[in-house]
Amino acid sequence: MSTLAEMQFEELRAGMKFRHPEHGEQVVLDLGRGQLGPTIRFHNCSMYDGQIPQLGEKEGETSIFQLIAQNTFPYGAEQWQYLGEVSPEEVVACDWRWFQVECPHCGFSHRFLAPEPTAEPRQCRACGMVFNRPAEEINP
Repeated sequence: MSTLAEMQFEELRAGMKFRHPEHGEQVVLDLGRGQLGPTIRFHNCSMYDGQIPQLGEKEGETSIFQLIAQNTFPYGAEQWQYLGEVSPEEVVACDWRWFQVECPHCGFSHRFLAPEPTAEPRQCRACGMVFNRPAEEINP
């Protein structure tokens, strides 16, 4: 069994399942690039989501820079064990659908899982261009 740390970000795709000791089993819904680096949107945790974490009481003396580093891929990636691909039955049970949108600049095809298509701008994983195009529902 491999880990997230053994994979290149470019090899990752929506629908991959991982297990983490703290976050449990997680499915990759979408991937992108953000201001903090590569982003991975899991179905039920905010790890690697590219958002600046909020300082809380439990962090104590931890600086915002340490928190950002701890939430930025590939920090801690060796703890994420790859389990395989999500099954079509799991997709249906979670009320997700497959969508695809192509970057208008380089043509890279972004595939993701979501209950509904998103209308928010996205940053291309391949070339970095920010674009806003409607996604099309697909059958993988």
